[in-house]
Amino acid sequence: MLGKLEEEDVEKLLKEQYIGRLGCHDEGMSYIVPINYVYNNDIVYAHSAPGKKIRMMRSNPKVCFQADQIRDTFNWKSVVCWGKFEEITDISEKQNVLQGIIHRMMPLTNTPSEQPSHGTGKTDAHDDEIIVFKIVLNLKTGRFEVNDRSN
Repeated sequence: MLGKLEEEDVEKLLKEQYIGRLGCHDEGMSYIVPINYVYNNDIVYAHSAPGKKIRMMRSNPKVCFQADQIRDTFNWKSVVCWGKFEEITDISEKQNVLQGIIHRMMPLTNTPSEQPSHGTGKTDAHDDEIIVFKIVLNLKTGRFEVNDRSN
């Protein structure tokens, strides 16, 4: 059975997942990349090293975000959202967001004692190059498929 997720199910999925896909578009080119994220109150928080997605979002801040939960081919939930990229420059807010990402991601790693990638570690020499950003969502939709025989 295919269906539409209710608003509370959309919110639950966005809060539970920690990897999503960010879609940007600029100068006739679309670009989709996976990102680690934290979600709270219609805002997706994330970080990145400088690169293509940051250049594209600075040029065109209108983005798309997708997260899903897939059990198998016929049992899944997917949420697609649209919003606006905003770079976080306030040092205190930037540190709070990075701490939130660290607390969300570290329990999920196989070797939590190792340094996280690009900039979430306290001793990373390139911390000043880390871009912390938020996607302020203005539209969310969700779909699901459930195979009734598997329940």
